[in-house]
Amino acid sequence: MAKDSSFDIVSEPDWGEIANAVHQAQQEAGQRFDFRGHDVEIRWDRKAALITVEAPAGLVLEAAVALVEQRLARRGVPLRFLAPGDPEPRGGDRAQVVLTVRHGIPPDVAKRIQQAVRALKLKVDVAIQGDALRVSGKQKDDLQAVIRHLKSQDFGVELAFTNYR
Repeated sequence: MAKDSSFDIVSEPDWGEIANAVHQAQQEAGQRFDFRGHDVEIRWDRKAALITVEAPAGLVLEAAVALVEQRLARRGVPLRFLAPGDPEPRGGDRAQVVLTVRHGIPPDVAKRIQQAVRALKLKVDVAIQGDALRVSGKQKDDLQAVIRHLKSQDFGVELAFTNYR
């Protein structure tokens, strides 16, 4: 009997690249001419998956958020992982924006992915496992067809295919 092959569908950013991008943005914020004389703070909280940008409200805050997004994009982190919040006043003329780093596949999106795979009518099984999905089947060609199909679809989250066995 043939052994089943499988792969996982996940939505996980490269946490090291995010940390590096935030560090680069912190350094550049301290050196940029347009931020001179303004107290711009960029903080990264890995456990809560939050990037906090605090600066004077208005154009300086928008430029600081754009700086973080540019550094993330330059390091190859898709901006679909970010969920920017609204500017919150912090007293005086200061405000902060919290950028939430989304990870994991939400249950409603996981069900849509599961339905899309089942609609292909291939001999594969799809199981939701927490915030990831496992696709298994006997034919590796079927699994590769599933990957091709899912890459051509837009589910609103960044998908990665791991643990291909």
